[in-house]
Amino acid sequence: MIKAVLFDFGDTLIVEEAVGERHLWEVKLQKTPYVDEVLRELKQHYKLGIITNTVTSREHHVRMALRRIGLEQYFDIILTSVDAGCDKPDEKIFLKALKALNVQPEEAIMVGNRIRTDIVGANRIGMKTVLFRWNERYPEEAGSPSEQPTHTISSLKELPKVLLEFQKEK
Repeated sequence: MIKAVLFDFGDTLIVEEAVGERHLWEVKLQKTPYVDEVLRELKQHYKLGIITNTVTSREHHVRMALRRIGLEQYFDIILTSVDAGCDKPDEKIFLKALKALNVQPEEAIMVGNRIRTDIVGANRIGMKTVLFRWNERYPEEAGSPSEQPTHTISSLKELPKVLLEFQKEK
């Protein structure tokens, strides 16, 4: 049974090009399409978290950014690579997030836009994975079974239905 949904931050919850090389607190952030309605729906059924690779940002920076755009209340945990001491796809960052949520890998799903970081890392520890390909910023393709997402979506609006399908598999 799926108990938690973990998200990447850039180009999954916020439009990455709005940030570029600047810090989260220096830019006007733009949400990805449908993020509000999807998070509102998912929060009723799942624990939600963020796992994000950052250069200098820590959890409180990401929380400040989320607060500014009205999304902070949805997330039970936020784990940055700076705080974790390792970057995705390192298994440790995924395991730390799951431990904080008190769920096992098979009880969680990772949603992200990058195969080499979001999908590979989560696949390695037995999580289900959803590749969110809503733009062509990262056109990488899966080259091996470890890079293959469980599912691919082009809009966050598809995510609740995908989660229901995962629930039926058990």
